[in-house]
This record gives sequence, structure tokens and C-alpha cells, in this order.
Amino acid sequence: MFRRRERNRLRRTSDRVESLLVFLLVLTFLAAAPLLAWEAGQASYRSDQRARQWERENLFPVEAVLAETATADTVKAVWRAPDGSAENGLVQATIGDPAGKRVPIWVNRAGVLQSPPSNHSPGAQAVTIGIAVLLCLAAGFVGLLRLVRAVIDRRRDRAWTREWREVGPIWSRDSGRY
Repeated sequence: MFRRRERNRLRRTSDRVESLLVFLLVLTFLAAAPLLAWEAGQASYRSDQRARQWERENLFPVEAVLAETATADTVKAVWRAPDGSAENGLVQATIGDPAGKRVPIWVNRAGVLQSPPSNHSPGAQAVTIGIAVLLCLAAGFVGLLRLVRAVIDRRRDRAWTREWREVGPIWSRDSGRY
């Protein structure tokens, strides 16, 4: 009823090892990749949410008043910190903006000029991180497979050379008989 699989006599141990390695790498990738991608995406999302929360609590939009006409992309300006104190410094402006123009800026609690909060989607970034993890894992597995195949191929070549040294002269000598 059940026949035992016949082993291919031409199939070498190195062929079986290579097949087993490919099987194990594919199986490992299919089992681990979704979990790793999910965890990396979740970690990215949580980190981004914490950063956004920190920005909401520590960055404040205020208006700076240009102290002079903008002759470069930065110009002196004054503004009020969240605590009401007067602050001054260089702010971004468009060349030609007149003195007295109000420009929106972001400051921290002490009134120090800060970069504006990030304006990207945490969900999109989490998906991107998950895809990057999948690609990196696949690249690592492919690299491992190529490395092992190179070692196996080197051994196959050596074995073939040894075997040919034994059989080649016999075949060469007998080739005229057929």
C-alpha cells in the first residue's frame, strides 16, 4: 500500500542538506516574519504616540513679531513665552517680509524656539517599519542561504575533482572502444 520512497542514487548528502536548509529557512521566515514585523510596527507606533504626547505637553505655538525687514531667510524677532515673559531670537522668514509682520513659531515651556511638531502618520510609519523588518529578515535569510550554498558548492567542486581524477583516466582510455 505505502511504498517507501526510493532514494535517488545521484542525490548527494550535500543536496539533501541544501534542500533541508531551504525548507527550514522558508518555514522559519513564514513563522517568524509576521510576528517580528507586527512587533516592530507596534513598537514604532507606541514610540511615535509617546513622542506626539510629549510634543502636545511641551511645545506651544506662538506668534513672533519681526523686529526688522527680512533680508535673509532668518531675521530677528520677539515673542511671548507661554509663561508671559518676552523672548527674542532669529526666526525663519521669507525674504522681504516687513518689520512688524507676525510669523508662527513653536517654543517650549521656557519660550526657547523649537522645531515644529512632526506631521507624519504613526500608522503609516508603523507599516513602513514592519515592511522594512520583513525585507531585512528576507535579505538576512537569503544571505545566509548564499553563504551556505557557497560552502556546499566548494565542497561539491572538490569532491567532483577528486572523483574525476579517479574516473577520468579510465573513461579517456576506454573512449575509443565505443
